[in-house]
Amino acid sequence: MARRAAKPAQTIEAAPQPAAGADAAPAVTTLDAVIGHAAPKRTLAAAMQAGRMHHAWIFHGPAGVGKFTTAYAFAATILDPTTAPGLTGELAPEADSPVQRMARAGTHPDLHVIRKELAALSREDRIRRQKQTTIAKEVLEEFLIEPAAKTAALRGGSIASKVFIVDEADLLDARGQNALLKTLEEPPAGTVIILVTAFPDDLLPTIRSRCQRVAFAPLGDDDMRGWLSVGVLQIPPEQRDWVLRFASGSPGAAMIAVRHNLYSWHETLAPMLDAAMGGRYVIDLGPSMHKLVEEQAAAAAAADKLASKDAANKQWGRRMLAYVAEHARGKLRARAAGSPKLAPVQLEADPQVRRAMSAIEAAHRAQVYLESHVKLDTVFENLSAQIAAEPAPV
Repeated sequence: MARRAAKPAQTIEAAPQPAAGADAAPAVTTLDAVIGHAAPKRTLAAAMQAGRMHHAWIFHGPAGVGKFTTAYAFAATILDPTTAPGLTGELAPEADSPVQRMARAGTHPDLHVIRKELAALSREDRIRRQKQTTIAKEVLEEFLIEPAAKTAALRGGSIASKVFIVDEADLLDARGQNALLKTLEEPPAGTVIILVTAFPDDLLPTIRSRCQRVAFAPLGDDDMRGWLSVGVLQIPPEQRDWVLRFASGSPGAAMIAVRHNLYSWHETLAPMLDAAMGGRYVIDLGPSMHKLVEEQAAAAAAADKLASKDAANKQWGRRMLAYVAEHARGKLRARAAGSPKLAPVQLEADPQVRRAMSAIEAAHRAQVYLESHVKLDTVFENLSAQIAAEPAPV
């Protein structure tokens, strides 16, 4: 299945616990502080107002758009006994309640975040030593199934007593998904499980059928600018527009672009891509893409000895293909803006437009090859040739 993707709360702050951890906690712990995603927030607000909370959810949509942030804010809200209607009638917790402080610190004992990296904290030596390519059944049992069966650490009149967020739930292996299915069929009272994924079809149909699904989409330009205005990222002015284009509505992609200096990709590859989209085969384009991906994947593997180099290659390969597709979309936007009087049919027949669209299609085909475990150098060499090739007749 896995690819490659209230009663009054106690006032004593709980000690950190491995299933969440401060590094897993976003700063946002209330739904009204989540930027964008109006439709998902309405769905969640309606579920809270209904008075009976469904026990299983799937938050799905493109990577990095805010699914996990929203899941965490939702969890912190339904675990907070201070959550109540405000002046507008919307349910929200007190901003500085004990639960909100614990959620911001990542120390709430009943808010558990399940990620593949928890394997490093497993009680089993074999699991601790294995490469973290999936969320193993043993990790799911230790950090979700067993804690779900226990009494909540905090007692109070909250909407939920325990919440488990499974990030990148598509990485659950087949054994883990079947084990989770049993918990979903007979959930402990007050327990809410949220599966966060960019690939919901990688989950068993029997799991999907037991969950309420909430779809997320990329943020619009105004929301992205609003997110940037919060000051999460410090972006050099000359890179700001490029980062917004590369992110394509994904704050997560913007953070990756800035923190890994992916603007240097643009400086290296843009001239070669422009030449290729002009019909000239650029012999260095494929090797350059491959080299840049390998460098980032090697750095990721070196930073974590349990990280899988193959998984890192695939992850950074996806990001490279996203960059190529976005560069081509930029050509489309520029051509449309430069020829505002051309009809859509005329634009589609324009050679520059046809080449840009052909490059986008080539990047999508390369994604299929990448997911099919074709060697990276072959994927990028073939992509560079396809970009330079004459597009098929209209």
